[in-house]
Amino acid sequence: MTLFYLDNQSFHAQPGETVLDTLLRYKYPVNYSCKKGRCRSCLLQHVQGELTMISQRGLEPDQKSAGLVFACQCIPAPNMVLTTLEPQALYLDTPIVDKQVLTDNIVSVTLKVPEDREYQAGQCVNLRRPDGVSRTYAIAKVTESGAVEVHVRRKVNGDFSQWLYGSARRNDLLQMQGPWGYCHYFPGLPDDILVLFGSGTGLGAVAGIAEEALSRGHRGDIFLYHSGKNLADLYLHKEMLKKMLLHRNFYYQACISAESERYQVDGKRIRWADPLELAAGRHNYNRSYRVFLCGEPKMVIKGQERAFLGGVPIERIHALSFDYRELRKHPRTWM
Repeated sequence: MTLFYLDNQSFHAQPGETVLDTLLRYKYPVNYSCKKGRCRSCLLQHVQGELTMISQRGLEPDQKSAGLVFACQCIPAPNMVLTTLEPQALYLDTPIVDKQVLTDNIVSVTLKVPEDREYQAGQCVNLRRPDGVSRTYAIAKVTESGAVEVHVRRKVNGDFSQWLYGSARRNDLLQMQGPWGYCHYFPGLPDDILVLFGSGTGLGAVAGIAEEALSRGHRGDIFLYHSGKNLADLYLHKEMLKKMLLHRNFYYQACISAESERYQVDGKRIRWADPLELAAGRHNYNRSYRVFLCGEPKMVIKGQERAFLGGVPIERIHALSFDYRELRKHPRTWM
């Protein structure tokens, strides 16, 4: 067992445990979400002790130099010393300036952000409530006034998403951390062929990327595929169809997977199909393509593999995986 310290309290990590694993076993109050070193909910301050590279992999240079580490990736060294970060060291005040219910399960929340920071659709931010609960969301849009919009699906056991959907109001004060990530538009290559895949509310991010590309005069073709389980999941369908009419180089395709609604689709702009399979038959991937994938982890991983094996260089494949905390009362067991 490895002894380490957090906030002047001692903990003994079992072999192979991360700092977060140990804290959860001790039932120590700690914030976390994805447990994969992506969301930044579990960041701690490293004070003393040997540190592995994976503890900081993916952090920005200034965060690395400041000694921040992912608790979910950090394997504690003997007598390592860590401290909990004060919220003001990571978060900035961001009041809700607008809220729109888009469907029975999806809400759009717009927040005022500091003017001295740059935000882009497709990047990530952490939102934190006054009670300390935080979650990670993708930026769907940066408004002309500089506000940031996120699209949130309320989950059955999701405390934060249920609160945003039902109880949050304009002028409620949240705190925001970020942004980070490279799943956003790159303005220096206007002739790239862009292929964007969004599953569920991942549509918000890829639609925002497409919108930024179009507003910057992108010349290459832009193909956007949105996948949902059923027709009700296609929450921006009309808006995407209108955008296709306004821009000759923008193409939109919606896909659903529910067998029960298979014969309700029109077979043209809404297909009963896997969007990755559909795109593979339509596009001859090569180095002129740039691929964006936002949404459920299985779709993102499969899409990355398909694009890379199809001939798209890895540096031109941009992914944003929605890794959620386990919300089931009884965690799923695998046989």
